[in-house]
Amino acid sequence: MGEALRNFFEHLLVLSNPLWLYYPLCAVAAVVYKATKFDDPRKIARSALHFFLSVTVGMIVLGVVFYVLSRVF
Repeated sequence: MGEALRNFFEHLLVLSNPLWLYYPLCAVAAVVYKATKFDDPRKIARSALHFFLSVTVGMIVLGVVFYVLSRVF
């Protein structure tokens, strides 16, 4: 299982991987979504950062889980 995780992250961190486009897309979506909820720029920034990190961590966890499951089964 350790080999599968290492292989997953090696492929994820390659610069030619199109998944790098996820980060600006998620950041823009977070700012736009939170700007509709708050008026104060500090609250928008803090909330957007929290939203971005939560979604990113969740996506990485789901990616690892599905990758490991695909290697096991």
